[in-house]
Amino acid sequence: MEEKCPICGATSKLQFLPYKIPYFGDALMFIAVCPSCGHRSTDVMLLSGDREGRRRRYEVEISSVEDLNIRVVRSSFGRIEIPELGVKVEPRRGEGFISTVEGVLKRVEDAVRMLSRDVKGARKRRAEQVLMQIADIKAGNASMKLIIDDPSGNSVIIGDKVRIKD
Repeated sequence: MEEKCPICGATSKLQFLPYKIPYFGDALMFIAVCPSCGHRSTDVMLLSGDREGRRRRYEVEISSVEDLNIRVVRSSFGRIEIPELGVKVEPRRGEGFISTVEGVLKRVEDAVRMLSRDVKGARKRRAEQVLMQIADIKAGNASMKLIIDDPSGNSVIIGDKVRIKD
């Protein structure tokens, strides 16, 4: 199957890769990389359970280093929120992934570092504060709540501490 690149308009091949999520089940990854500009788009669809088409909201309190290993699956329709950091990641096409809580924090950390390169004053101080909070969470010295809300039902947080709301 082919897909048109949203950046340059070149045609890229869309790959479908089966993926088994430990303690959960089967998923299908969609990956396209533009041969012209290198733009990458990914998405995920859960194949196990009755989640498809049902809005789900997952919440988990991260309070220890062990919690950083909780598995996170985010489809391109999933909205991520970390209230303690003031972080809201809105859904965008081509942004699905399979990771862990630590991986989600790394993505946030990378985005904050990138966005703070060219700012000064209060915004720079706020970025530094968020990066310190992330370091404290990763070290087990602070806690946070991770929320994923997905109207498609194709996102999930997998763990014993996770609360699910339909």
